[in-house]
Amino acid sequence: MIKTSNKRFSAFDQFISVLFALFLRELKTRFGEKRFGAFFVIAEPLLHVMFLLFIFVFIRSRMMPQVSFELFLITGLIPFFIFKNIVMGLMSSIDANKALFAYRPVKPIDTYITRTILEVIIYMVVFSVIIFAFGFFGGLDVSIARPLEVLGVFCLIVLMGFSFGIIASLLAQVFPITKMIVGIVMSVLYFLSGIMYPLWIIPSNYLSHLQWNPLLHLVELFRENFFSHYPKVEGIDLFYPLIITAFALAISLYFYRYRRLALAAKS
Repeated sequence: MIKTSNKRFSAFDQFISVLFALFLRELKTRFGEKRFGAFFVIAEPLLHVMFLLFIFVFIRSRMMPQVSFELFLITGLIPFFIFKNIVMGLMSSIDANKALFAYRPVKPIDTYITRTILEVIIYMVVFSVIIFAFGFFGGLDVSIARPLEVLGVFCLIVLMGFSFGIIASLLAQVFPITKMIVGIVMSVLYFLSGIMYPLWIIPSNYLSHLQWNPLLHLVELFRENFFSHYPKVEGIDLFYPLIITAFALAISLYFYRYRRLALAAKS
């Protein structure tokens, strides 16, 4: 019994060590050898989000009296970018790390997990910086109405990105055109996920079609729990994206198990 326990602990310890090593490698790849590499990795999404905020806050008129439009926009942009970057990052992770699969402890799933963690950390930092700036310099109320619910929705967004990212990665190994198709789909989702407009301005007959998009539900639920007086939209619930995510995760892990040896052999 003791030997079995030690063996299991050793395997888990090896798994954590592999993840940590891959994480450091991803950091080095993303940050580069330059002294200010880490700054630019954080600054790139930060400047992107701030530019969009400038366009929609200072150029466009405000559309809602219930919540601050600055916070409305940032609580849509960050969840979407996390989902998008996880999917896109996982889709290219196999090709970027194929040389490492020659080492037995390194598995393709390790690269998926590592890239997901890195994207989450980057955008959590970006979100925190922007929220702090809005609260400290802008004088906005940035308190979160229901923190646990916000965290739960955030985790579901990450898990959904992880699931679809693995599926996209497996498809891209067989059909390289998948990368282009997924890029187009992400551009479409950018406009169909309620990021830049409140759902209550959409006519009900059109909204019913938009609600087939599970990401739209999660973005809206993120906002509902972030703001204390956010208008609820009929038809938005957690059950639908939860079922889609569970189904996508089951499919992704099943086909990963079936294809994992072929992925590692591509090295």
